[in-house]
Amino acid sequence: MRCTRIIAFWAFWALAGSSRVLRASQELPPAHYCWRASPAGDSAQLLTLVCRSCEDATGSGRDVPLVALLRDTLGAVGSQDGRVTEVWLLTYKSPTWEKRVLSAVPFFYWKIGDGSAKVGTHEPKPLMNLSMPQRPVVSSAVRRTLQLTLFDPLSTPVRATTRAYQNNQADHERLHLEEAESYLQAAPAADDESGPTETELNTVIARLELRKTTLGGFVSAERAAQLGEGANIGEERIRARNWELLRQCADKAGLLFEPIDLAGAKSQYAVLWFPVERTAPPEGIDLNPVWKLLNLKNPYNRRSRFLAAGDGYERTLDGRSTKVAPLGVYSLTYPKLPLLLIDFRDGAHLRQHELTQRAINELTSGLIGVSRITNWYYFAGADLYDFYAARRGAATNLTERLNCYSKFRVALTLDKNLDPALRAAIDKRLKSLAVNPLEAAPRREMQAAQQRYDLLASAAASETSGLAQRLNRQRRGELERFEADRREHLEDNILHFATLGIYTHRAPNNLPLLDKYRQVDYYLAFLDRLVAAGTEPEVAYDTGRIDYAILQLTSLLPEINSPATRDHAANTVEKLRNLSSDAALQAQCSAALDSMNGKGGSGFETSTSTETLR
Repeated sequence: MRCTRIIAFWAFWALAGSSRVLRASQELPPAHYCWRASPAGDSAQLLTLVCRSCEDATGSGRDVPLVALLRDTLGAVGSQDGRVTEVWLLTYKSPTWEKRVLSAVPFFYWKIGDGSAKVGTHEPKPLMNLSMPQRPVVSSAVRRTLQLTLFDPLSTPVRATTRAYQNNQADHERLHLEEAESYLQAAPAADDESGPTETELNTVIARLELRKTTLGGFVSAERAAQLGEGANIGEERIRARNWELLRQCADKAGLLFEPIDLAGAKSQYAVLWFPVERTAPPEGIDLNPVWKLLNLKNPYNRRSRFLAAGDGYERTLDGRSTKVAPLGVYSLTYPKLPLLLIDFRDGAHLRQHELTQRAINELTSGLIGVSRITNWYYFAGADLYDFYAARRGAATNLTERLNCYSKFRVALTLDKNLDPALRAAIDKRLKSLAVNPLEAAPRREMQAAQQRYDLLASAAASETSGLAQRLNRQRRGELERFEADRREHLEDNILHFATLGIYTHRAPNNLPLLDKYRQVDYYLAFLDRLVAAGTEPEVAYDTGRIDYAILQLTSLLPEINSPATRDHAANTVEKLRNLSSDAALQAQCSAALDSMNGKGGSGFETSTSTETLR
């Protein structure tokens, strides 16, 4: 238990420290994204997020399916004990073997081709299995162990190629995790079976974000839901701060600031414009820190180029029409400062910065073989330099830059309202930022999304498909985890990971019993939140809702075989009784404890026997 708390605490701070949004509170057009629900067998649902009237690769303006969720309802649609077990990114396709070979070539930083448009006949593989979030953590640990103990000691070419492939593969996976996360952040929540609830969305987005951290897979489902509920504030603060910082820099430098909305996402991107009629910068201000923060060269020194080239746009900004030239597009979600994504006047310098940082990493870890253990002083110095450079306005966090790039590339592809000339200029420069050989063009990925959805829908309708078989195994594994004690659970995990997933202990299929366990888990989670608050429960919630939860819990426990679950329920109800000052609620808790301890009937008196706890 202590180890679990340490892991959860670590993952929380890793998640909060990265200031990532897990459920954005953006005001989006309600018709831009919507959910489509379809049955998956007799006891599950396939929930698909579609972008309505998005522009696909053929320009037909059809709806584009983006993300699919499998919700295991056990046949009770709309029940509170449903589980989202799998996530598909329908725009994702596994790279071809040619791209995989190129990704293993050290210092190869070019994207060759837009990716294959071919879609096979097999069911698409899920991006993440939420029923076993620990599996990617263990797989990553196995790969790192093999790299350190087997590949690194062999020779420099083996070390360099394997490390190059693993780094490109990790970046490719993170790119699509961020892509799926950005779609779900913009997705609306539902109050019925037509889509995922707010809690389910929070949990899925939290799982995708925790997948990027070292030990995130070991965070419990309850803790993941809490992280999803409470991680909005940091992201909103970052966006507001970057918005104001970029606007103030534009005012000081005599530039024009304009926010842009891409694919319905508000307050995430902005463009800085240079008014071509200006001949000199504002007087009396040292603008060198401003240009350093904006990551731009002084445009006033190059004004003649703007006029000679004849480029510019007629824009209505600040209430008046003026001719302007674009300087840069910024992401406002980077944690430290506004991040320059597109530089219209020097398209090579962003790519050069990216290539330099990646080349240094490959040179030290791949060719030279610098280790974080034996050469710790090098990494200590590198971290100190990154800290100093970040304080001086440099975007040194490679993974956060990748996150911003991932969101921008798909938002630009889905958006239909941006000025065509500006879009063409952005597209031209955005391609230079693709430095991973595994990457494919977003438009090509969108083109095959509908075909992948059709394959997934066919698999969901079949009782013999791989999806149905995985769902059955997941249910049996979940039931085994419910019924196993700590020792058995630990032994099963050790055998599972020691055999690389070949051995997995599963209970016989029993959907009614699994449904009861899920209901007990749901009501226990509700009561645990009341106890964790440390205040009188009747103050936070209506006593009728609490009475109903206790009543349902007590009626379900006789059919529960797990001693740990029964002890958990008794301890929670006892703590609830000690916190409460309401005599009726205390009596309900005492009657429940007597029933759990086998001292008689429940003795409940409640007026909410037909009420559903939500």
